[in-house]
Amino acid sequence: MTTIYVHNNNQSQTVACSDGTQGVMRVKDNGVVPHYSFKFYSHAHLGFWLDKTQFRDGKSLIVKGILENEKFKIRFID
Repeated sequence: MTTIYVHNNNQSQTVACSDGTQGVMRVKDNGVVPHYSFKFYSHAHLGFWLDKTQFRDGKSLIVKGILENEKFKIRFID
């Protein structure tokens, strides 16, 4: 399982992962529910998105890929 470390400030930002890789989280607000999109540099991990109800500290998720599935955990940091 890869832990993604993210600031809980509702702003787009660079994120760090427990395996030393990095990516970006973009926050898109359509006026109804914010949407958090995760993409990783060098295609190190599968990309995914969460809505506001899913974006929380300790959230574990499985992202299904064509060849394999990947497990992630979201951790908020200061």
